Amino acid sequence: MQLFNESQGVGRVIRSPSRAAIAGALLSACLVAKTFEPGLHAQGKPAESALESPKGALTANLLQLMRGIFFPTANMLFNVQTHDPALKKPDNSPNPKLFDWVQWGSNLYSGWEDVDYAAAALAEATPLLLTPGRTCANGKPVPVERADWIKYTKDMLDVARKSYAAAKARNQEAVSDLTGDMSDACLACHRVFRDRRPPGVGRGAPGEQALRCTAP
Repeated sequence: MQLFNESQGVGRVIRSPSRAAIAGALLSACLVAKTFEPGLHAQGKPAESALESPKGALTANLLQLMRGIFFPTANMLFNVQTHDPALKKPDNSPNPKLFDWVQWGSNLYSGWEDVDYAAAALAEATPLLLTPGRTCANGKPVPVERADWIKYTKDMLDVARKSYAAAKARNQEAVSDLTGDMSDACLACHRVFRDRRPPGVGRGAPGEQALRCTAP
């Protein structure tokens, strides 16, 4: 298993399930999605405002938003590849002398509840990628009006909602399979808006982030 990684990109699925297994998993997820999928009106029609971002004062730049919300929540979903959320979680009671924010509270909820919360948080946070006025870490504005940026955001929202539905169905294989779509959605955007560097500038060098949030 590979987790969401800031320097290397995102993780990939390690499973190779049969077509029948995939079909059954996705059918189960779709059935639950009718009840649990966020962004739907009571009549079952897609909400027109599903991608409208909240209006208000901005606190985080794009890098902070990614590291504060997207990386940890996506990692919880990638973790389902190799860890069955239905199994009893180990006792990771924090050492009072060493506060670990990852382990703190890890035994308050069941494994599947944690996966639910991660997928729900990812779906709720994704429209924030379209908030006007947000900047990248290099100070450039996030290109919220570009058609490709909007498409990448919609792709992430779609896979987050499907992951939530699969989690509510308590279907480990469906959640695991969907991490491949999540990885693809992330990488598609990263290739265009994150991973380019000025000629001759290496990773970690000054000016490495100069081209972030800009397109070729």
